Amino acid sequence: MTPTASPTSRRTRRRPRRARRGFTLLETALTLVILGVGVLAMVEAQSAFIQSNLWSSHAATGTFLAQEVREFTRDLHRHDPVRRLDADMGYAFGLEPGEETAADIDDLDDLDGMRFGHEGNMDGPINALAEIIPEINLDGSVSTDEDGNPEPMHGWAQEVIVEKVEPFDTGTTRDDNYWRESESGGLPPLGMNDFPLRVTVVVTFTPDNGAELEMARVSWIVP
Repeated sequence: MTPTASPTSRRTRRRPRRARRGFTLLETALTLVILGVGVLAMVEAQSAFIQSNLWSSHAATGTFLAQEVREFTRDLHRHDPVRRLDADMGYAFGLEPGEETAADIDDLDDLDGMRFGHEGNMDGPINALAEIIPEINLDGSVSTDEDGNPEPMHGWAQEVIVEKVEPFDTGTTRDDNYWRESESGGLPPLGMNDFPLRVTVVVTFTPDNGAELEMARVSWIVP
């Protein structure tokens, strides 16, 4: 007697085998689009990170250069202690006769209008010792010109503004030769050389074939 197959076995034998299918052209295209969008997003994120990191690095360098000028001025008199300001003698803000380099600067008003570095009227940028800061290569070496001399930092400049201000209202500036002979509006008399000075250092960076960018600005009052 032939054994009778169970219903479950018969259903199993009758179940047709499905053919193994691959990706369709549409599915492949959609996959490529999704991958492309992901890769593009990663590239844009990387580019944004690099730009942000570069800006942070430049901002830190700008602050450093501004503080170097401040340190340089720490021990300077407001005005030349011998000549002092004298409108009749032509002694005003700016360099005195015979002063040509940063090492010759001996008072704060000498710095007014000075620009150390890129497209400036003084070599630079300078450090707190009035020395030119050299360009440093990626390998840590100092960049030099064809003659082997150190090159200054490329594209960087320190611009200095010195202003005479009112002692009780430092937001009010006065002309370089301004002086107050007698009380005016309750203000005490002040000689031409006795006003506080506000010193402002603006540090800029100019990339190759690019526009000048302000990277730092530092101001302080010298009473």
